[in-house]
Amino acid sequence: MELLIEEIVHKLHSLPEAKLQEVLDFVDFLTWHRKDSTSKQAESQNERFIKEYEEFEAIADNLADQFEACVRGNVPILSDYAVSRAGIYEEHP
Repeated sequence: MELLIEEIVHKLHSLPEAKLQEVLDFVDFLTWHRKDSTSKQAESQNERFIKEYEEFEAIADNLADQFEACVRGNVPILSDYAVSRAGIYEEHP
């Protein structure tokens, strides 16, 4: 393992500062992910996220139903081109 760490450090010396920041961010993510995935706190956060997501979905569905009731089918349907990247950014080169 020490040899691997030495090889990584050696290669880090040849990277520009911007790339070093990316490496640090990635290492931070890996260490955070490993700690959280093994803790009970991560489980409770996942459960809370799922509950909040389900609540959000229920609110969004309710709002969509209310909107549909208000417009009563008088909303024009957008073409595939209108919602495509080319259609959205056609005025920008």
